[in-house]
Amino acid sequence: ATAAMPVDTRRSEAVDIDIERPTPPFWGTTILQPEDLPFDELFWHLDLQALIAGQWQFRKPKDQSREDYDAFLDQKVYPILKQWKQRIVAEKLLHPQAIYGYFPCLAEENSLHIYDPKVAENPGDTLPEPVTTFTFPRQKSMRRLCIADFFVPKEQGIDQKRFDVFPMQAVTVGDIATEFAQKLFAGDEYTEYLYFHGLAVQTAEAVAEWTHARIRRELGYGESEPDNIRDMLAQRYQGSRYSFGYPACPNMQDQYKQLDLLQTDRIKLHMDESEQLYPEQSTTAIMVYHPVAKYFSA
Repeated sequence: ATAAMPVDTRRSEAVDIDIERPTPPFWGTTILQPEDLPFDELFWHLDLQALIAGQWQFRKPKDQSREDYDAFLDQKVYPILKQWKQRIVAEKLLHPQAIYGYFPCLAEENSLHIYDPKVAENPGDTLPEPVTTFTFPRQKSMRRLCIADFFVPKEQGIDQKRFDVFPMQAVTVGDIATEFAQKLFAGDEYTEYLYFHGLAVQTAEAVAEWTHARIRRELGYGESEPDNIRDMLAQRYQGSRYSFGYPACPNMQDQYKQLDLLQTDRIKLHMDESEQLYPEQSTTAIMVYHPVAKYFSA
């Protein structure tokens, strides 16, 4: 058998270690209920391209001019969207909730140790045991990025008696989204099903976008916020968010740890043995505030 290649744990030179580190407004988690998540703000965060061309399949035919396509959107598609937004609000067909929070962390090689939020308020002389550890892959080439590099290394944290901050979030639009979609489908209302289901999926994404924006403001990056949704979806803001299962953090098992830390059972959000999230229209993410952090694949 061939010997296993040694794991590359050397920090990436592309990631500056001496940046100003934010202080979170609180340690631990907080729950946002529907009254904390205004629909008009959530709908502002919708990715209309993903909704209209992706979920609803209204793509521009190759032989159609941009003007004609835009006219079609104005006449046919936007009225449908408006109608469904109004119906969702009036009939409470989505139940948006989020749990997000700030966890003390320190990096060691390619791993990130997560500590009990209580210890961050009062760091003692000895470092406690982490409550959990996430280990991330490192790019084999290019800038050799690894998520752990974006955070304060353990030895520096011990020296300065401080933790870095690891924000996480889990959001959902509730079981009602699944139930209502099933009701439409069972009633042979396939077109309505398609519209509602697509909008429910994208609204869950919008809750994630909204919550991440709140976290950036709370960490002090509000002045660099985009004022339009296109720039926001293009990640023209400070840092990045990643979801387990994607290239930079591919280990889906880590999502179980994440749901535990966030105590998502409080909003009835869980993942089954086959790694499927429930309610169906839910998403989770980890946040990185470091300016170099953008999407990358390891």
